[in-house]
Amino acid sequence: MRVVMMLALAGAVGCGASYPVPQDQYAAAETQVGRAQQSGASNVPDARLHLDLAQEDLSKAKALMGSENDHAATLITRASTEAVLAIDLATQQSAQAQAQQAADAVTKAKATQNPAN
Repeated sequence: MRVVMMLALAGAVGCGASYPVPQDQYAAAETQVGRAQQSGASNVPDARLHLDLAQEDLSKAKALMGSENDHAATLITRASTEAVLAIDLATQQSAQAQAQQAADAVTKAKATQNPAN
């Protein structure tokens, strides 16, 4: 009975360590977080939230790597996804701002050409 319990415990402890260290995935997620920072995500409230979550997940994953690689890999995947979402939200906000500027320029040009309207 003791042998069975010890084998079960050894299997449970070894489970996270048998998963390979997700170094490449971590590096890729770190790159995505960098892209999110460069996209201006810090200046867009919704994007900043996802950027912060990505950074937090990467930090937690780094602490788990080596001991709980499977959990670290999950956090890294989530961090990468959060970073991509932050990029998309920042890009969307930028596109909306540019579209508004273009619309304002058209309105101003029309008003200059037709001052009576």
